Amino acid sequence: MRIGLVTDSTARLGPAEAQRLRDELAGHFDIVELTVSVDGAERPDSQWSPADVCTAMAAGLPVTTSMPAAGDFADAYRRLIADGAEALIVLTLSAELSGTWQAARAAADEVMAEGDATIAVIDARTISAGLAGAVAIAAAGAQLEPDQLAAEVADWCSEETRAFFVPASLEYLRRGGRIGAASSLIGRALSIVPVLGLRDGAVVPLARVRTRARAEERMAALLLASAQEFADRYPGRGIEIVLLHAEETAAAAGAPFARLHEQVRALPLPEGTRVSSAAISTVVTAHVGPGTVGAFVQTAP
Repeated sequence: MRIGLVTDSTARLGPAEAQRLRDELAGHFDIVELTVSVDGAERPDSQWSPADVCTAMAAGLPVTTSMPAAGDFADAYRRLIADGAEALIVLTLSAELSGTWQAARAAADEVMAEGDATIAVIDARTISAGLAGAVAIAAAGAQLEPDQLAAEVADWCSEETRAFFVPASLEYLRRGGRIGAASSLIGRALSIVPVLGLRDGAVVPLARVRTRARAEERMAALLLASAQEFADRYPGRGIEIVLLHAEETAAAAGAPFARLHEQVRALPLPEGTRVSSAAISTVVTAHVGPGTVGAFVQTAP
């Protein structure tokens, strides 16, 4: 069965990676864009640079995001089905953080009512590099039956990826309402620096320390523990760590990201662990704010 794959722009897949996926899936791959508004000017997520968003936020300009319309997903589904896809796997960022999953689900109901194609919409319960990892897992399993693939990808999202991040400030998360269980930290924000993570797709506090440098050290320790756990639980599977920053380049991310990078490189990671770095999507940056650093640890396809 010819399987197509759809995801949203918060996975931040570059043009080369998107083309690779299209080649692997016989053209049956598409990305649906979220929208970012900077001081009233709206553009698709991919048309803003991290520098655009960070500069505006640092200047106090309003930066907001909006989810895709159900019609945007429906258009993508119809294009892939018209091109020969018989089943679609759709992966979105966490439904706890955005209405994107609901829009994708509504579009699936509409399009499935029009014909015989099946569409499985999966709440990845993660963001950014975690969502990109889920897309890679789905693409690697495209030879499976759709129901089996959907179940395997959902299991991976639940069990085989973990996120950690240290924001420069909790204020941006508070403004956007994405702070979840970490809201209890707001009143103490002047005295602590949190390490945040995702649990069941929601933002949760994982550690509370007194300085930014200690928070980065704690995040590196959590990464190591998770990498070792994954290596023990999934022998033979590769482990990958993606270090994330909210700026245009790693150099622009400054000392916090440089310290994290050095700390992770010095860890006694499981043999064969791959470490890379990337920028967070502008949608995510709009909620976590400039200066945020983060990391994902997950199993590889």
